[in-house]
Amino acid sequence: MKPFYLVALAALALSACDNSDPAAPESQNTTGTFVDDGRPPQVAVVPDPGPAVQAPTVEPSQIVVGQPELPPIAPPVPLPEVGKQFGVSPTGIPYPKLASLYPGHKGPVVEDGMILPWLSKRPPIKSEVKIATAVDTDADGEPDRIALRIVQPAEVAEGLKTPVIVRPSIYYEDPNYAIRDRAPFLGEDQYLRMGYTIVYADSLGSNQSDGCPMIMDGTERQVMADVVAWLVNDPKSVGLNEKGEAAQAPWSTGHIAMEGVSYGGTLAIMAAATGAVGLEAIVPVASISSAYDYFQRYNGTQITDTVSVPGFAEGYVTKARKDICASNVKKLKEASDEVSFAYNDFWKERNTLLLADDIKAATLISHGQADDNVKTQNSVQLYNTLLQKKKPVQFWFHSRDHDDPAWQKEWQKQILLWYTRYLFGVNNGVEKQPTYVRETPAGDLTVGKAFHKDSTEYTLVAHCQSGHSDGDCIQEGELLVKEDAWPAVDAVSYYFRRDAANDGLLLTPDATAGALQAPVTFDIGDDSGEFVTQPFADAVRIAGTIKVNINASFKGAATVLKATLKVDDQLITWGWANPVFYKGLEKAEPIAKDTNYEFTLEMMPRDFTVMPGSKITLWVEPYKVGTKPVDPTTVDVSKMKVELPVVRRTEPMAVMMLR
Repeated sequence: MKPFYLVALAALALSACDNSDPAAPESQNTTGTFVDDGRPPQVAVVPDPGPAVQAPTVEPSQIVVGQPELPPIAPPVPLPEVGKQFGVSPTGIPYPKLASLYPGHKGPVVEDGMILPWLSKRPPIKSEVKIATAVDTDADGEPDRIALRIVQPAEVAEGLKTPVIVRPSIYYEDPNYAIRDRAPFLGEDQYLRMGYTIVYADSLGSNQSDGCPMIMDGTERQVMADVVAWLVNDPKSVGLNEKGEAAQAPWSTGHIAMEGVSYGGTLAIMAAATGAVGLEAIVPVASISSAYDYFQRYNGTQITDTVSVPGFAEGYVTKARKDICASNVKKLKEASDEVSFAYNDFWKERNTLLLADDIKAATLISHGQADDNVKTQNSVQLYNTLLQKKKPVQFWFHSRDHDDPAWQKEWQKQILLWYTRYLFGVNNGVEKQPTYVRETPAGDLTVGKAFHKDSTEYTLVAHCQSGHSDGDCIQEGELLVKEDAWPAVDAVSYYFRRDAANDGLLLTPDATAGALQAPVTFDIGDDSGEFVTQPFADAVRIAGTIKVNINASFKGAATVLKATLKVDDQLITWGWANPVFYKGLEKAEPIAKDTNYEFTLEMMPRDFTVMPGSKITLWVEPYKVGTKPVDPTTVDVSKMKVELPVVRRTEPMAVMMLR
């Protein structure tokens, strides 16, 4: 067996430049996005600023700039006490022996911890089934039925048993959706040759399914669990084929995965939150963990570039069901509270984080740092919640936007390892792998002397973001860095001060620096709220949610504030806050004129490094929603500060460089 070094080849980089898998067939499944809201502003690699200017340092470090010898990412180490294959899955279903899957054949071969293609290229078996669910969302007196399109290896007709990969979606009414050239996972033909059955499932009210969209509530969770129940041959589950005859899944091993981008991955998270037996793994990419944090509700704020729950439901329900589901859409509008934007019971029901204890499925997450559609906090908070609860989880945080994961070939290898372990029961050691993988750009490596866990040196890796068009071309020298977990951080305070030397606004970690300012009035579109640090003397890694503690008063109605953070004029992150929720998101409070209120603005989570000589710029301004006029906001900057989550030290477990 050859060594399994995850060192990407140049050919793989070239194939990733067009964001497609050249080996994938035209019939492969892909996934869509919520809203075509354009690409966020590009964030490029910070150029070499030249000699660093001495400035207050956030943390002491001994930094050595250069390219150290990089250890390869080694293959997973099998758990010695178990052997080559587990007997029972994490959800309690026995694994069949690999040699028993295909009568008369030896079964798949495991190489480097993965089951690779081992079946023929014969045309697949295709069928359609509708399964009865436990809900009746369209109130017609009949159980809603979920439509499944099933694609299987030809060998199923000869007795082959397969695990199942479900690709749920709301977008399959679009005839081009399932053949779009976009492959964050693997192509249909690769999955089939590896011995998986692929199931395309329509969510409630979409494409061929019955019912009405309810958007992330208990009914949508339940119907996805009902799909799993039919695939594990639950005797209470009822399915009908195209002829209206009873249909079962005797070919299924009872081990199921769900994968998808955007709402497809969101449906997978919802299914896992039911604790469905047999759902062994999910792979959500750029997906939602809490509906409140997507649907016009960032920190109590209506964001104009997203969509409301009723608007989203109307957007994807089939044309034939629009009238049937009109009353449901009306109920969604009434219950979601589009007036105060409070976090009420409607949103609590749609927060899968509250159900994390019930999640049994091993969760492999990916999200782009530049995603301004589904905000990054959705994946970061899901990862951290599952990690804290000691659930099997891994998070890939790449630099792109609402799209495919970074380093696509390596990501696909990880999916194969994940599915080989949890769907076939192969003991490939993924449980021992580092749980956090982050992408770094070429040419920006700043490290200590070694990439070892016990190192006493700091290891800081600069980060960049880029748009989809040029960001998919992977350059030589780019890195993937694996860490045991999201790094431990210290909240380092930066204060708003007057820069006496330059007569500007200063952001500084020194509370005694600069004269305290009188209240400052911020307006939209000007630089009145722009604060700049001195050049950093050392490299400083910032990982997590940046918080801006604000003290403000208003001339009229409360004004939503927006904060934007840049490094050397390159956009990094941004966030909003609604002052009416200064006591908490569950209730909007009245705001008195010319009265100061304290509240916190949270920016979208990021993981990036400020290099020596670079500056941070923080810009605070009123945020205009729709056509409503906005009054200037007066802030008492002497009582404000920014809390940066500064990494204490980086402890990478493995590093991969493109050579």
